[in-house]
Amino acid sequence: MDLLVLAKVLWRKSWIIISVPLIAAFAAYLFTMDMTDTYISTAQIATGFTLNDQVQITEEKFNMRDADVKFSNLMNSMKSGLSMNLMSYRLLLHDLDPKEIPFHRPDPQLFTTTPKEIELVRGMVKRKLDSLSPLAASDPEFDMIRKFLEGYQYSYNVVKEKLVIERIPNTDYIEVEYSSEKPGLSALAVNAFCEEFMRYHQSLKTERSGESVEFLKQLADNKKAELDSRLETQKAFRSSSGVYAEGEGSIRLSQLTGLESQRDIIKSNIHRLQLTMQRINEDIKRIGAPVVTNNNQRILDLRNKINRLNERYITGGSTNQRQLDSLNMLREELRIQQDNSSRQGASLPQGYTVADLQIKLKDAEIEYEVERSNLALIDSKIRNLEYSVSGSASKEARLAAIQKEVELATNEYTQAMEKYNNAKNRMAASNTLRQVLRAVPPASPEGSTRWLIIGLAAFTSMGMCIFVIITLELLDGSIRTPDRFKRMIGLPLAGVINRIDSRNFNIRTYFNQQNGSPETELFKSLLRKFRHEIESLTGRVFLFTSPRKRDGKTFIMFSLAYVLSLIDKRVLIIDTNFKNNSLSQILGRNQGDLKVLDSRKSKLLMSAEGQQQKREQEFEHESHYDLINPTKYKNIYIVGNSGGGHESPAEILSGRDFGNLITVLADSFDYVLLEGAALNEYSDTKELVKYADKVVAVFSAESAIRQFDRESIQYFKSLGKKFGGAVLNRVESKDLRV
Repeated sequence: MDLLVLAKVLWRKSWIIISVPLIAAFAAYLFTMDMTDTYISTAQIATGFTLNDQVQITEEKFNMRDADVKFSNLMNSMKSGLSMNLMSYRLLLHDLDPKEIPFHRPDPQLFTTTPKEIELVRGMVKRKLDSLSPLAASDPEFDMIRKFLEGYQYSYNVVKEKLVIERIPNTDYIEVEYSSEKPGLSALAVNAFCEEFMRYHQSLKTERSGESVEFLKQLADNKKAELDSRLETQKAFRSSSGVYAEGEGSIRLSQLTGLESQRDIIKSNIHRLQLTMQRINEDIKRIGAPVVTNNNQRILDLRNKINRLNERYITGGSTNQRQLDSLNMLREELRIQQDNSSRQGASLPQGYTVADLQIKLKDAEIEYEVERSNLALIDSKIRNLEYSVSGSASKEARLAAIQKEVELATNEYTQAMEKYNNAKNRMAASNTLRQVLRAVPPASPEGSTRWLIIGLAAFTSMGMCIFVIITLELLDGSIRTPDRFKRMIGLPLAGVINRIDSRNFNIRTYFNQQNGSPETELFKSLLRKFRHEIESLTGRVFLFTSPRKRDGKTFIMFSLAYVLSLIDKRVLIIDTNFKNNSLSQILGRNQGDLKVLDSRKSKLLMSAEGQQQKREQEFEHESHYDLINPTKYKNIYIVGNSGGGHESPAEILSGRDFGNLITVLADSFDYVLLEGAALNEYSDTKELVKYADKVVAVFSAESAIRQFDRESIQYFKSLGKKFGGAVLNRVESKDLRV
């Protein structure tokens, strides 16, 4: 459907679109007259799921998915029945407290109680509140508590309807709202809910995590005792064995190696001093006389020893300190022997006396004794170290085993402490709920929803009206308008006739009155347009037909004949609709001797013998004009039929030169109008087409196109140029303005 057409349809039915919302708004106004003001109080709870400012032992990274899951779990817990019950307990205790001004008072006609019952219920509710117990149907006090909750309007369904719990988007806060008719009640309800839920949530967390924390604490204490036992064992072993550190044997071994190196040096010095004293003694003996000593053999032996020892030292990698020390001693002795050999046969240097040599000898002897003393001390230390080193290997092995046990116990204790600390941290982190915004009694009520309800009622009813109108328009399969006719049928339109009241139809009155109704004036205008289209067609004989019965062929032909007569056109109407002779009945009224086209029908049904000869004799003398009947309308004539026949036009007109009749009559009239029966049901139209110049199809705007209609439409299209167009009859005047 075209949007412009749809808009015009809506505009045409705007009275419905306006009146229905007004009625709905007025009804909503009456229904909401008793509405009271509503006060909403708000509180906020920080969860700590996305931002936690508490001190934590371990650093946990933020996870958005985990936070969403936590929020979902928390919201479900807050909306649970127990949370609602705890708030109801608090509100009921407030109203039952004689020191407080109750927010609600039960209706005395529906709720009667005694002070004793009130005290009894207060005790029951207080115990349930302290123990965080829900109101279960299995409880013995269920009926009594529920009676008071319903009487004071604090039942589960009532408070749940007034309580709103939502997460503030993109924040760490949950907002809790409560609406009631009193500001103090709203504030008390919100704060009571937050306090009781946080207490309930704390008890759940403590119950779930308390056992695990205690277990981990006990485990850490056990590991600490085991570690202390291992440390005490290690301390006692070190005291008894003299080994205070792991690797102490290797330290002593390195000390022993150093002492042995010092001993070798001292021995080298002692040997050097011995040779020095020997040389001085020889010098003293040689004073005043040359001393000839042959040391060549000794020098050769020393050189051989030096060569062999040097070769062994190099072959061993030049790392043996003892070989190096021995090699140095042999080289020093070789040097002395060579010096002695060079002095043989020579006198002492000038300036040296025996006394001088004796002093040098004395100094050498003293130094010799010192070196011997050092050697004895070094040997003593070496013996002590060798003794201690020999027994420390097994002690160090035992100490190493004890140290491993200490390390293992230390690791187990550290791990136990880490688990204990993590559990305590999680327990502390789980208790992050806190009320960051307390509810206060609102100063003014919320904007009344009464006008919102009224506006919503009007808007909704308007939308429903528009929806129904559009739906009916879309579901309506009738032709209705010329535009829909062109889209649905596709035949050219020769004219459009609007619907008029045909019960007291008088066409003369319609055309004689000067200022008729809008429908009458529109009818005359459309009929004249149709007359113009007929005049513009090249033809004088027009066959009017329709796909269905009662589409208005008779009315269209008569109206067209009348408007043609107004311009002095002679019009002959031949009623060839033998199934329904409405034209004959209308125009031949009060004519008892109406001449009909099938008047000789009985004579034509003679016996077959001599039948054809009889017909020819009768029609030769028959005058074509004898069939014409005048009407009460000027320039309009009719050739009627008796109606009610079951034969087709071809059967009725068989033997008559109907084509010649039409030709003769057309010469005497400006227009000859024929009517054919409904094309969907009868073949009359197809039998009469050959006698007409143009075929005009009449469609009713009230009709919907069916399969038989499509076959008839296809036949009209097959006529080609002989088809003079279609007439859309009974179009509503309002649809013509769409």
